[in-house]
Amino acid sequence: MTAPGPIRLIVTDIDGTLTTTAQEITPRVRQAVAAARARGVRTCVATGRAWRSGRRYIEALPADPPAILFNGGLVYEFSRDRVLFRQAMDPELALAVVEALDAHPDLAAHLYVGDRIYVRRWTPLVAATALHDHLDPEAVGDLRAVLPRDRAVPIMKFRILGPREELEALAETLGRTGPVNCVFSETTSLEVLPPGVSKGTALRVVAEHLGVDLEAVMAVGDELNDLTMLQAAGWGVAMADAPEPVRRAARVVAPTSDADGLAVVIERYVLDGR
Repeated sequence: MTAPGPIRLIVTDIDGTLTTTAQEITPRVRQAVAAARARGVRTCVATGRAWRSGRRYIEALPADPPAILFNGGLVYEFSRDRVLFRQAMDPELALAVVEALDAHPDLAAHLYVGDRIYVRRWTPLVAATALHDHLDPEAVGDLRAVLPRDRAVPIMKFRILGPREELEALAETLGRTGPVNCVFSETTSLEVLPPGVSKGTALRVVAEHLGVDLEAVMAVGDELNDLTMLQAAGWGVAMADAPEPVRRAARVVAPTSDADGLAVVIERYVLDGR
């Protein structure tokens, strides 16, 4: 298989792609990214995380600006503290999501508003997620109490954790509620996003901002929320443990993150040019 053209931009997911299951960036990945940068190829990050959650990985790599955050809801040029793109959720739609959650009191619902995160109550799952994501959500009881009344403070997304079957039932309910965008970022993690928001849409914003043709972009991911990004890029790369729809849509399937999959594809298709 030959590339559509020389790769000028690499865009990678964080969890399960850039980082191992131990949440580490391996030396081989760092070296491959540094070697690509020395050849003029940028490496940016696209994640469902907020900036304060993803920042440590972006700086540790280090990645190039801009960053795609909130699964495409925000494109942030962190080198200049400048927002290139933001799409927030309509307050009425967010209220409909909260009302649908009333029927699922045991799900761990996280509401992202501005740079703050709210949950209904602390549970072991919320605590474990806070530790994993390096976040400090605020327990507020009823999420209605913290929903903004207008767009001055942007509602970026909901992230809801729990059993897959219950999350699928919630997604089906929300699909009948209004134009909401539901996508799984993990087997037990449902992202509820504003209509039209995706990593694929944000990738187009980044490519245009950097003056890079999409055919010259390598996008790498491991979950369903990465699918649109892989489809938009000339080189869509799925990790070996990605769900079947993601692997099927990819041009290349890489080894897992624990086997330095990101480094492998950079070495093979960017550094070696094969």
